[in-house]
Amino acid sequence: MTTEAAGPREIGRFTFTAEEIRRFARLYDPQPFHLDEDAARRSHFGTLVASGWHTVAVWMGFFVRAHAGAAERLPEDHPAVISPVGVGFGLQNLRWPAPVRAGDTIVFLTEILDSRASGSRSGWAIHHRRNSARREDGTEVLSFELRHLAPEIATAPEGAGGLPASGAR
Repeated sequence: MTTEAAGPREIGRFTFTAEEIRRFARLYDPQPFHLDEDAARRSHFGTLVASGWHTVAVWMGFFVRAHAGAAERLPEDHPAVISPVGVGFGLQNLRWPAPVRAGDTIVFLTEILDSRASGSRSGWAIHHRRNSARREDGTEVLSFELRHLAPEIATAPEGAGGLPASGAR
């Protein structure tokens, strides 16, 4: 089985707030331009911006929920129920071409570039995806490629199965 790309699919939207940007930064990326408005104004960004890792983490949340929603319709012993997105081999070409500012609503996307059946695991496939996020005006803020081994159900998420409590719409 090999599939062709079907175009990008939206998996979620998230509005980044100043409070959430600072909370994530305190825990995972404590740089001044993520933590403090005054320091951010003096930085090359000129304003408070989200960590690039924050944007990746939000993308991952939507990606998992999109696949978990599809897995809910399967028997409980199906591999996609336990591991809806499978195992990642790594990210390639990770880029943050523009900053995410407080108040920005970001649209998260995933696109399958290629899928092929696993030679060693029946019912599993190796997927190559292009993933991205952009502001509502179309400005790209995140892009990367992902290769992962996942249950074949993971080829086509229809959308987020559940949304985070804050920031999502």
